[in-house]
Amino acid sequence: MHVPDGFLSPLVTLPAYAAATPLWALGVRRHFGSAQVEALPVLGSLTAVAFVIQTLMIPIPGGTSTHLLGVPLLALRYGPLAAFVAESLVLVLQALLLGAGGVTVLAVNALAMGLIGPSAGWLLHRVLRPVHAGAAAFLGAAVALPVAAAVVAGVLGLQQRLDPSYFPGPLPVVAAALLLPAVLAGLLEGAYTLVAMRLLGRVRGGAGA
Repeated sequence: MHVPDGFLSPLVTLPAYAAATPLWALGVRRHFGSAQVEALPVLGSLTAVAFVIQTLMIPIPGGTSTHLLGVPLLALRYGPLAAFVAESLVLVLQALLLGAGGVTVLAVNALAMGLIGPSAGWLLHRVLRPVHAGAAAFLGAAVALPVAAAVVAGVLGLQQRLDPSYFPGPLPVVAAALLLPAVLAGLLEGAYTLVAMRLLGRVRGGAGA
């Protein structure tokens, strides 16, 4: 699902950085500052788990693969900005250590997979939680991945319209290639998040999902 370096022009990447930079600053201040010392070990652990999860590729029909995100759990537990900062850190490590994604497209990938997708899941979770906490956790995480994939597809489609020399693939082809695997992987994302929410609730003695 990562957009690699070289697929997007500065017309797309620079506005993405302009949008992401103040959100990074706000997220770090709100969730990773000295006032949140008690939550930092859990946030750090879940970010590390997300890094590992995103390196595990799930084979799908057609010879391709997809992967879970891990950060919708952070969004449901701590809010979308926490997920955004955590995913951004994961993406930096992936770019530097594994060659996945890249620096020029960091903001685009982070906004899609770390903010917009998890925010959609967080909103759905808030709506459904009063009805059934478990279903809210599962569905909230399950929709985050397809939404993120749709954003990535939309950005690539926009780039194709702006300058196909960067990315020649038409939007319908890109959307089909990204969305079907994301929907399937989203079900696994939901199951992982539901189990993790319940375990976290038991460990902390609070009300889990």
